[in-house]
Amino acid sequence: MRRHKIILLIVGMMLSAGTLMAQRMAVPANLQAAIFKKILGFDKTLQAKGRIEVAVVYGDVAAKDAIIEAFNDLEISAVPLKSDQALQSIGNATVVYIAPGGVTPKQLCTKNRVLSISGVSSFVESGQVSIGLSIEGGKPKILIHRGQLKAEGQELAEEIMSMARIIQ
Repeated sequence: MRRHKIILLIVGMMLSAGTLMAQRMAVPANLQAAIFKKILGFDKTLQAKGRIEVAVVYGDVAAKDAIIEAFNDLEISAVPLKSDQALQSIGNATVVYIAPGGVTPKQLCTKNRVLSISGVSSFVESGQVSIGLSIEGGKPKILIHRGQLKAEGQELAEEIMSMARIIQ
């Protein structure tokens, strides 16, 4: 019985490590913040709301610190939000950034019409987040999940849509 528990513990740790490895950010935080700032300027829905506040949902503290600093350096207000808190409330955020290890508050983003973004491309590919970044041909590539973007009530200008890889 004890051996069985140890094996389960080891397997669980390996799966967790694999998940965290899969959630690495391909694009550096400072470049992500600059790209997202540009994208946010093309979001017609956000422009109507005025001031942008980003809630950074995190599991990985180092990634959280890097992205908050990068947004703040660009004069975009960014505040930390633990994953367990994000499942309850996203506060006054107009944008939710999901850092590696963070839990996606998809239902809250949809219900509150809040844009979700991430530097983890798998979040966009799985439909958990509306906009993300990946690397293609050695350069950052914008990913947009059209269904989630629509569910969150967001409308992006065609200039951004034409530059992005669209995921249905």
